[in-house]
Amino acid sequence: MKTITPILKSAALLLTGISMTAAAHAAPIDMNASTWEFSEDGASFEKHLGRDAIKLSGGVATIKGETFKNGVIEFDMAMPDARGFAGIYFRGREGNNSEEFYLRSHLSGMPDANQYTPVFNGTNAWQLLHGPRYSAQVKYNFDTWTHVKLVVKDAKMDVYIDSEDPVLHVDNLFHGVSEGSITLSGFMNDYYYSNVDITNTDDVTLRGEAAPLPELPENLIKGFSVGSRVVAANAVEGKTMLDPALLEGQTWQWLDIDEAGSANLARLAPRTREANTQLVRVEITADKAQLLPFKYGYSDRVSLFVNGTALAHGNNTYANRDYRYLGTIGLFETAFLPLKAGKNEVVFAVSEAFGGWGFMAAVDVPKGVSVH
Repeated sequence: MKTITPILKSAALLLTGISMTAAAHAAPIDMNASTWEFSEDGASFEKHLGRDAIKLSGGVATIKGETFKNGVIEFDMAMPDARGFAGIYFRGREGNNSEEFYLRSHLSGMPDANQYTPVFNGTNAWQLLHGPRYSAQVKYNFDTWTHVKLVVKDAKMDVYIDSEDPVLHVDNLFHGVSEGSITLSGFMNDYYYSNVDITNTDDVTLRGEAAPLPELPENLIKGFSVGSRVVAANAVEGKTMLDPALLEGQTWQWLDIDEAGSANLARLAPRTREANTQLVRVEITADKAQLLPFKYGYSDRVSLFVNGTALAHGNNTYANRDYRYLGTIGLFETAFLPLKAGKNEVVFAVSEAFGGWGFMAAVDVPKGVSVH
């Protein structure tokens, strides 16, 4: 799944500047150039399994002049029994922000056969949002038409995949109540779409039930100060000291954790190839010098500095340990912070590769210590 990021970049070009008007459709949307706008590559009109269809092979297709807030999105998809990712961005808005739902065709029948994730500033968050609240175990049929239906009302969604009942209920769309464009995607293989139908209406009934919220540790830190200026990874990685210039001119923004326990750094800024690292600051005051055990998790890489001196570096990037390694976030690391008496500045420089830009931490605070 390394190459989902180019899909988001292509979608961003189509989500910006499109004139959008709400309308309910009584029949599938026509498959022609007057109705759809394609990415430059990887998208075409084709005949497939006896139907007029859109073929997506690394590209995206956006419905022209369409906006969606509440209602029903339906389409048929034909997918191969092979590795790939295909689905829909909806409520797309300027700045490459949207909700996303996609199918992992190669994981048919597995717990992560599909995925709901928000997209903030062009970065989705599947590594931060994993488990039964965001994915459903569905066995797919291949090389035939699969019917997908999304029923959306405000910040909630039911997902149907060749089913009479919802296979997934999302009770917290992370963008809240929003409105925007609709874009189909297909990546790493050939995917076909037909019978795309959009009904805009507030008069929908949600029938699904969400999986329980994850149980979070009581000592989880509920939010962090994050620098406003994104920096280059090579400015921090492999450095024994944190360059004070990286802290200069930063405006520290407070970012709360989400329901899964991590702070989604992509909410605050986009990343680029040149600038993909945000500085997360924790201030710790101690009445005496001591070592403080501090658990943390990150996506995708982190460099840890205590009072300007490097203490640790970690790499949690997808597939960097073996080809099955997902790089999902969790409290998997512990550092013993060497605190001095008085105020201590702890900075986690978190770099994003793809799939989720996040940070989380937990600490048991002893007497005489305060964490901000």
